[in-house]
Amino acid sequence: MEVAVDLHAHSIFAGGTQSLGIKPETKLINRKKGILHLAKTNQTMPLKGVDLIGTGDCQFTMWTDILKEALIEDMKGVFFLQNNNQTRFILQTEMIFTAKIGEYSKETHVIFLFPNFPLIETFRVLLDQWGVKHHKMARPFITCQSSDQVAERIHAILDLDPWIEAIPAHIMTPQGVFGSGKGNIRINYLSDFFASATSRLHVFETGLSADPEFLALIPELDDRTLISNSDAHSSALHRMGREFTVLSVSKFDYQSIVLALRNNQVLYTVEFPPEEGRFFLTGHRAGRKRPGLHGDNDYCYFSPQHVPLDDICPICKKPLTIGVFQRCVEISNTQKGKRVLGEEKPPKKFIRMVPLIDILSHVLNIRTKTAKSLINQYRRITSYIGPERILWQLTSEEVEAKLHGQIETSIIEAILQVKAGNFTFHPYGFDGVYGTLIIGQKGNYKNVNVTRSSKPVQKTL
Repeated sequence: MEVAVDLHAHSIFAGGTQSLGIKPETKLINRKKGILHLAKTNQTMPLKGVDLIGTGDCQFTMWTDILKEALIEDMKGVFFLQNNNQTRFILQTEMIFTAKIGEYSKETHVIFLFPNFPLIETFRVLLDQWGVKHHKMARPFITCQSSDQVAERIHAILDLDPWIEAIPAHIMTPQGVFGSGKGNIRINYLSDFFASATSRLHVFETGLSADPEFLALIPELDDRTLISNSDAHSSALHRMGREFTVLSVSKFDYQSIVLALRNNQVLYTVEFPPEEGRFFLTGHRAGRKRPGLHGDNDYCYFSPQHVPLDDICPICKKPLTIGVFQRCVEISNTQKGKRVLGEEKPPKKFIRMVPLIDILSHVLNIRTKTAKSLINQYRRITSYIGPERILWQLTSEEVEAKLHGQIETSIIEAILQVKAGNFTFHPYGFDGVYGTLIIGQKGNYKNVNVTRSSKPVQKTL
């Protein structure tokens, strides 16, 4: 059985979502907004062709209460929304581990999956013992003094039940284990952060700024399961299901899903183009205030071969935000892989997809991706083709046959151009800014060397 899963999402209470507050007098408002969030998710995922999504923040008390009220258990450990069973849910959260590594503290995000609600209560007891401020933070920090303490705490969580799964999130971004953190600290081996818990980590999330082709540069990941998730912080169509994973499972229940993850029964992943991801290239965005001052027209971004000496910004002379591309190359060299991008075969099949809503936004020149006109056009296309997941499985000839005479020619042509790989981004994603889509051109992200400044700068390579 094929099941499409998106195992990393967030509730209305997490950072990055619309803040609703947690004061007692807003409890009724929070409940209504929370149930509406679930209802919108339930409507969105079938359009994407995704069968199951993580609840996000399942340990946060106010969200747990809403989940208990709104969800009904279908198969063991898999839930659906009352009165509407289009989409299945799995209990999931993301925690932020921090640990002193050398001179600086490193932050790493980790996804956890839980098979039932009682285990979440037991998990909260652990968090209380560690002094974690989880009552007021939907995505709390688990502060550790060392990598050994990180391992101790991950062991403690996993020891609560053999079916709890830990998945390091978006592993190449600054908030991922391999991403460059504060002080441009580098973690070049998983054990440098996870210590003895490394052996219990079977599954790793690629993140929006990387995909299996880039991660094939890193020898340590060769035998690990790589999955893709949206990391959505809202129920909007352009956020949820922008990445997902298709698994082969024996049954549609929690244990079968976890076994498929552990045994690498990934049929394929559907990936956001890494070049569009917010941390793809190394650089500093315009308007940046810290570290160093950039004016509204002062920015720079570089592919690995052009990164300035010591990773210092040529404009503000402060450390650059190190991109995913650079980190993949650095780790490959450190682990003696010295692999070349494009020459290593990814361990699993994947589809590199520009989300349909992004294509429509580009063609129709509508920047607001929640605009009703965009959503209506999206629904028209999927009414002829089926869920968006199907769009990326069809041949170009099949897409044209289904949409010809039904959808504007300019939209069909843009979809076919993307399917043919005839697209790029200008600029590429860097320093927390998404890349800007260009259809009908091809780019070369391997040879980028851009510095724009209102004052003269000296480039040092």
